Amino acid sequence: MEEIKNFIESFIKEEYACNKANYDFSISDGEYEEMRLKVESYFHNVNSDEYWRGLEEEDVQDLDIKMKDLYSKNVERAIPRTLFQIKQSQNPKVGEGLARWLVNDELFACYTSYTEDTGRELGYNKLFYVAQTNEGLKIIYDLTFGVKEPEWRHSHDLKINQVKDAGKLIAVEKYQAPEEANSLADYNAE
Repeated sequence: MEEIKNFIESFIKEEYACNKANYDFSISDGEYEEMRLKVESYFHNVNSDEYWRGLEEEDVQDLDIKMKDLYSKNVERAIPRTLFQIKQSQNPKVGEGLARWLVNDELFACYTSYTEDTGRELGYNKLFYVAQTNEGLKIIYDLTFGVKEPEWRHSHDLKINQVKDAGKLIAVEKYQAPEEANSLADYNAE
């Protein structure tokens, strides 16, 4: 489980740097592109997430002072995800697209918070499924925890590339309890 924890913590660190750089125009588009590709490399290409900059360098000069201030506030709001827990399971049920890429029957569910300081209590946002694949250790799928409806939602409707059931729970490592009530109840359920 230590390898998985190191992997997801490394992803969180790289994602945080990329999210801050998204709105920091002292960082060139080329430098941002390197960061973006580094973050995307944590995902298997079947279900890769895309990180794109909101504005390119050349468009920044057209912004007025008020808009530039707004963008700089977004830099300040970026926070690294908190890793709450990792659950290890065996024999997951996955769509046939994912099944082709997995090299064993282990799956790791990494429960994390959001990437912006929204003023809300610290709670769940993303569950990243990590597994050994034909591309090495990768994030193969994620679920999003709803704010209005506190439940896990699939990130897309393409069932052949979904984790349908995590399988038999083998082990759980808990690192930090969430503050938000629904997230805390879920965290304490296992």
